Amino acid sequence: MLGNSHFYHQLTRKAVILFGRLFDDITIIRKNDQTGKETSRFLVPIIYAPKEKMVTRILSDPDLLRSVGVILPRMSFEITGITYDATRKQNSLLKAAKTNSATNVSASYMGVPYDITFALNIYARNIDDGTHIVEQIMPFFNPDFTVTTNMIPDLGALKDIPIILNSVANDIAYEGNYDSVRYVNWTLTFTMKMHYYGAISSPKIIKSVYANIYDDNSLKSGYITRLNVINANGTFKADDYVFQGNSYNTASAYGIVMNYSANTGKLVLGATQGQFRVNNTIHAVSTNGVCQIDSFVVDPIKLAEIKIEPDPLTAQAGDDYGYDVTITEWPDTEV
Repeated sequence: MLGNSHFYHQLTRKAVILFGRLFDDITIIRKNDQTGKETSRFLVPIIYAPKEKMVTRILSDPDLLRSVGVILPRMSFEITGITYDATRKQNSLLKAAKTNSATNVSASYMGVPYDITFALNIYARNIDDGTHIVEQIMPFFNPDFTVTTNMIPDLGALKDIPIILNSVANDIAYEGNYDSVRYVNWTLTFTMKMHYYGAISSPKIIKSVYANIYDDNSLKSGYITRLNVINANGTFKADDYVFQGNSYNTASAYGIVMNYSANTGKLVLGATQGQFRVNNTIHAVSTNGVCQIDSFVVDPIKLAEIKIEPDPLTAQAGDDYGYDVTITEWPDTEV
């Protein structure tokens, strides 16, 4: 229904891996209370799992043979929501591209901004282990920690992904009386600023750009007016003034001759003022040329043609290159 070819960039999966990698090197060190010497050191395991599942695993012990302290401390995380972020929206027509060859690129429209919310849960046997882990995390988020990564290698662009620490909360579960702690749970919520991309296309590289500027024929004065004339007597020289009416001072319209062809009967006037009308007579000021307006040429006039090309022409996207600009002005544009 969306009309696109199949694509799957595994962006959500990559976001999960990226988030988990942030916390896979957190270590707890045990020390002797009397001497302060290190007695043990171990990494805190982390997995992707919902909080309810982890709590069930911690509390489940049907044979009453397993100590909770054996499986704690550990961490788990999960995605709790994905929401659109309108504040980061870019122009929908912009594209990200990577050069594959001198004539081909891989391109996709700029990513759509979404915020992925993660919950990181820390489970510990005692309060000190919990704070031991939390204090190794919080200093790096002020309130965000930015990771630079290449989420889509086919586009070849490194992207900065901010990860924001939103909140920190803890909960203590007791076993029996309040002097016996069953486990300590810390919950840290984060927001990852992601972009989701659509299908990747392979358009050709644009090597030449043309921009044309046309006269607006709907404007009645101040621009170029082209006339088809009949019954012409005399000549019409370039830069001579012409007028419509009995005299130049009382003329209802006037302009300056830009070009005249006796063979085609085409008279081109510039800087026109007033409104020329079909069947009216036009007089030239210096040559006393006279003609009658038969019709107007209504096709748009190409006033200028601008051509832009890379310098050198063999330049590829990402190279250091300049531009050659060629401007052709009317009447050369009609050649």
